Amino acid sequence: MVLGYSRATYIEFTKRCDIYSFLRCLIHAFEYYGGIPKVMLTDQMKTVVLGMGDDRKPRWHSLFADFAAAIGLVPKVCKVRRPETKGKVERGVHYVKYNFLPGKRFVDLQDLNQQALFWCDKINRRIHGTTGERPTDRLRKEDLSPIPSFDRWEKYLYEPRQVSRDGFVSYDGVRYGVPWRHSGREVTVREVNGWVEIWADGTCISRHQKVYRSRATVFCENQYAGLTTAQGYAYPRPQAQQISSQQVEVRSLDVYEQLTGVGA
Repeated sequence: MVLGYSRATYIEFTKRCDIYSFLRCLIHAFEYYGGIPKVMLTDQMKTVVLGMGDDRKPRWHSLFADFAAAIGLVPKVCKVRRPETKGKVERGVHYVKYNFLPGKRFVDLQDLNQQALFWCDKINRRIHGTTGERPTDRLRKEDLSPIPSFDRWEKYLYEPRQVSRDGFVSYDGVRYGVPWRHSGREVTVREVNGWVEIWADGTCISRHQKVYRSRATVFCENQYAGLTTAQGYAYPRPQAQQISSQQVEVRSLDVYEQLTGVGA
């Protein structure tokens, strides 16, 4: 992400390109900048827009549209195959590929993102070739809206997951254990400050320090306590009720008016 006036840059690496990872990275970027831009220009990626309607207006991804409305962000999308529309970002991607990544060594995704954050701090303090000023200095003059209260975007940090029959939730390629009584039900997962929390019915049922090694399995304490076994095999018999998937907040249609009026 590159801010238009200051040219302040933020980058983050992820294992996935789904809507939940995208919203989480957006929140991290806004926290890094200390505010929210009023307008955001993006590609026509599926995490933002599902296509164009007959009226040539974007059909926004419902969760992204709800997020934008909740924080007061107006999205715009580039025309297809017109990368020059957002040249600042395209040049930034080139700079990451040929300035940050060459020769880079890292042990896991956490290490890579820590190095990326240090690199962002470094380049945002250098004199920018176009503006002749440091992005950190111009950032103070960037027209950003204040960061909203945490509860305004907290729900967008949760992802729905299904617990396997043997009591595990898959998240970023790692299986995290939950008490066996929750086997087979739907839960939500939140990543916060290096920890993976698993929630059901408003209660955190399991909390693990995040593991970045793919295909790892992490058990929770007393995961199978009280479970009846037969012939060496575990047969969870969950009594839990299913919970609904992520709900989109109901709000007045007036809030979305500025979204529906934005075209390519």
